Amino acid sequence: MPATDQADYFSKQVVRTRRFFLPEWEQRQRDAAALCLVGGGCEWCAPDFIVDRQTFPYLAFEFVSKGRGSVTLADQTHDLEAGHAFVFGPDTPHVIRSAADEPMVKYFFNFTGQRADQLMRDLDLSPGSVLRVMDSSRVVSLLEEVIDHALRGGRFGLRAACAALEHALVLCADSRQSATTKIDPAYATYLRCRGHLLRNYPVLSSIEQAARACHVSSAYFTRLFQRYDTETPLACLTRLKLSQAAIKLRQPDALVKAVAAELGYKSAAHFSRAFKAWSGRSPRGG
Repeated sequence: MPATDQADYFSKQVVRTRRFFLPEWEQRQRDAAALCLVGGGCEWCAPDFIVDRQTFPYLAFEFVSKGRGSVTLADQTHDLEAGHAFVFGPDTPHVIRSAADEPMVKYFFNFTGQRADQLMRDLDLSPGSVLRVMDSSRVVSLLEEVIDHALRGGRFGLRAACAALEHALVLCADSRQSATTKIDPAYATYLRCRGHLLRNYPVLSSIEQAARACHVSSAYFTRLFQRYDTETPLACLTRLKLSQAAIKLRQPDALVKAVAAELGYKSAAHFSRAFKAWSGRSPRGG
């Protein structure tokens, strides 16, 4: 049965949504080896948004991408803003409120099964957890993938949705900070700039181009890497391009000229010089 956009537990205090519910989740719950995704999506909260529950049937992971609000988990209240994530489960009374003057945009995903319980224990994301995630743009990208794959449906669509959700949860656990941590705006900009390089390096021809896309100057882009990274942005971009080139060149029918063009190099000669300087050998294997 394909995904629907309605479920009894979905909030109606929203101005816009992109949600899914998987009616056949109980059939899949028998597979102990897999995380059983039930539903989820993105909600643009109304100013009067409130969810007040004593119990809930599933594990829940929620992530705030914009706006402000609060969550009360088992009688402990936490302020929420962009970059905060929280977890609750069947035995966690919870109240979620959006700020009226700056309503939240938040992602939510509900899942169950032995795999889900074990995963959350392994990641130390037990019900009642509230954390701040440093690289929120990467998390949002993954959560969007979960929704895309779930709505596409089919055996592989659902499998991809579960894999993307697990990836997002692992990333949150890996980059977690205390919920009260204040993010340095410069560091947040660095993460956004670095994320742009990681996602778009095949089509980027220069750091200046990347800086323009991130709405900062190339000088500031470079200073951010000097402050927070171990390599310059140019070194990062070059490493990403050439490591990808090395993979492509392993194909028996790979052409140096074609790989160079695909990765944005102006000529095969320019690419060959860069590749040899980076790897110590010619892209032709010499």
